[in-house]
Amino acid sequence: MIDSLNKYDVVVVKFPFASSLKYKARPAVIVSTEYYNKNSRGTYLILAISSQVESRLEIEEEITFWNEANLLKPSIFKSSIATVERDFIIHKLGSLAEQDIEKLDKFLDDII
Repeated sequence: MIDSLNKYDVVVVKFPFASSLKYKARPAVIVSTEYYNKNSRGTYLILAISSQVESRLEIEEEITFWNEANLLKPSIFKSSIATVERDFIIHKLGSLAEQDIEKLDKFLDDII
C-alpha cells in the first residue's frame, strides 16, 4: 500500500470495467491537494492518462516530458477526473516535470 502521494504524482491505478468486476491497470496523475490527500476518507482525486495520443480530443493536452514521469510511451491528459480509494493505487511511477505541471493546471482550469 502507498503511504502518501502528492499532487502531480503519476501513479498506476486499478480502473474498473463498467460491465464487470474486473480491473485494468492504467496511469493517472494525482490532482487533489495535500489538504485533500490527508483526508480521513483515504481517497485521491485523479486525472486519467492515456497513450492513445492519435485519438485525443482537441481539449486534451499532450504530456511533453512523459519519459521523465516514467510513462512507457507518449501520453496525454484525458478529460476524465475520478475519485479513487487509496487501495486502488497500485504504485507510484514518478512525478510531472514543471512544464507539464503548468500544462495540467491550465488544462484543469479549462475543464472544471
